[in-house]
Amino acid sequence: MPVHTEEDLVKLRAVCKIAREALDAGHAIVKVGVTTEEIDKVVHDYIINAGAYPSPRNYYNFPRSCCTSINEIICHGIPDQRPL
Repeated sequence: MPVHTEEDLVKLRAVCKIAREALDAGHAIVKVGVTTEEIDKVVHDYIINAGAYPSPRNYYNFPRSCCTSINEIICHGIPDQRPL
């Protein structure tokens, strides 16, 4: 099991804060008619503006910065132009 230094923990807390706030930014625009691509753009821009990089983007050629699903579909979807 890894042992983290105090410096490691400070960095982990900062990363977790960016992730939480990126999710909150995406959630803030969720409403009927918004596309998952619009949500992805908000999340992507938030992460980049925070000085970080969205981990899902380009991971095994995944083309977006977050995974989304339409309505009640339970799977990891690629954001696109379909409205909620």
